[in-house]
Amino acid sequence: MFGHLPRFVSALAVLCLSWNVARAQKPVVLEGHKNVVSSVTFSTDGKQLISASWDKTLRVWDIPTGRHVTTLAGHRDWVFDVVISSDGTRLTSASQHAARVWSPKSFEETDEFPGLGGAAVSAVAISADGTLVATGGRDGTIKLWRNGDNKPRNVFTGFQSWVNALAFAPNGKMLAAGSRTGRIRLYDLLTGKETAAIESHAGKQVMSLSINPESDTLASGGFDASIQLWDLSTGKLSAKISGHKGVVTTVAWSPDGRRLASGERHGQIKLWDTSAGNRLVTTLAGHSDKRLGFSVTALAFSRDGRKLASGSYDKTVKLWKLPGE
Repeated sequence: MFGHLPRFVSALAVLCLSWNVARAQKPVVLEGHKNVVSSVTFSTDGKQLISASWDKTLRVWDIPTGRHVTTLAGHRDWVFDVVISSDGTRLTSASQHAARVWSPKSFEETDEFPGLGGAAVSAVAISADGTLVATGGRDGTIKLWRNGDNKPRNVFTGFQSWVNALAFAPNGKMLAAGSRTGRIRLYDLLTGKETAAIESHAGKQVMSLSINPESDTLASGGFDASIQLWDLSTGKLSAKISGHKGVVTTVAWSPDGRRLASGERHGQIKLWDTSAGNRLVTTLAGHSDKRLGFSVTALAFSRDGRKLASGSYDKTVKLWKLPGE
């Protein structure tokens, strides 16, 4: 590329090019939370990002400018999850004790799911349309709540240890749950029946789950530093992805189901192309919390798949522009 230039000029040009690439990949850093950022979600128009935190608040950010728009308060304890419904009409956030529904336009609270279980809750997930909340307990039970219910609609048992991770299928028909002992259970929400029990991650903790929006594939991240892909129609392992050096703390699919993002204990984020043999697309680094270790806690793609938001134990949100196809 620089063969016609003197050697020192060529070296300088390469250095500048490398610096420009690195600068282009540098994320926008959103600061303001006072505790762990536990969940992130993009607005349907891609102009705003909402983050949830253990500081009991949600923060709304303007993506083009990185400006903090407003803070939503009301939760009495750690906020575990936040989701904007696919039609953009509901913003739902959930903590150990309650889920709250907000207007994505006015950011006023419009509804509440009371009494989700309190301090015994170890994991929370919200369905894509924001109408269902699943809670997993330290006693191994899973409860399914619907907006307006004062008691759980379904109670699933079977785990003998803490429920670490929960994930709804995008169509709301299935729930996946993972435990500290490496077992994953699948539940049909139409029948209320368990459909599969899977032994995963060599018996080590399941840290995160995500169901592909375009195929019957479940991704799980585990304490064994691997990502495992499961065929939901058979309950069988279809692929194992290696490359992380530490615990895989979170996984998330892109809206088109072709890419998978994964975050790890040591702060790295990896982007995989699952449509091309699980090829590693890029590695993103930036989050750090040496004191607490489990660095990347949350990942979410924008609706067009061009941006990735990450949350961390370091109390920040980072917004990444992803490389093209």
